[in-house]
Amino acid sequence: MAQLDPVAKELSEKLDELEQRIDRLRSLYEQFFQGIERVEPTLERDAIHRQLIELRTIKTRNTGLRFRINQMVARYTTYENYWGRVVKQIQDGTYQRDVFKARFHAKLREEKERARKKGPEKEQPAAAQPDLQPGAGAPAAARPGVASPAAGLSEEHIEAIYQAYTTAKRRCRESTQGITKESLAASLRKQLPAILKQYKCSAVEFKVVIKDGKAILKAIPKTGRD
Repeated sequence: MAQLDPVAKELSEKLDELEQRIDRLRSLYEQFFQGIERVEPTLERDAIHRQLIELRTIKTRNTGLRFRINQMVARYTTYENYWGRVVKQIQDGTYQRDVFKARFHAKLREEKERARKKGPEKEQPAAAQPDLQPGAGAPAAARPGVASPAAGLSEEHIEAIYQAYTTAKRRCRESTQGITKESLAASLRKQLPAILKQYKCSAVEFKVVIKDGKAILKAIPKTGRD
């Protein structure tokens, strides 16, 4: 296999680094869309956009590197179009996550009103926060919270938890080998009904904390007072 000349080697290393940045940005956007990250990562998005424009101006005779640049630009353009559509849906209040949250809070208000009409009830103690440790196909999840409906975890919730968890694992320099979205979904969906029943709550927020240098998933029961 022919070795790259110094200029082509440097360009290849830049492409490797940029590819990693794009993957991290994609993960940040997924977390932003699920409400895990509070601020849209526009600064990083613009920085990557500018770098891609600069890369397209570079002249190289290496067809492999030129193909990589074109593919990366096409993939990033697809991401930007998708991110733009979802951000607009969020701003318009038509994004699925926001519609669910609005309906969920409306339901809580109805339940509070019915409880008020029935009369005061004895206040229950605050729910405990059980840890969900990895094991038996149940890896810990990632970073601050993803609320889940009582009926079960949607694919959107699973995707956000999986992306956030694996990101946290990598930041803690933990291996993500063997961690799949499917195994995580199966484990959480199996445990969710028991948590809802045990703590008599209407939803559960899965949140990641870093404890002793490791990413750990916590299941936090959400009551009508939350």
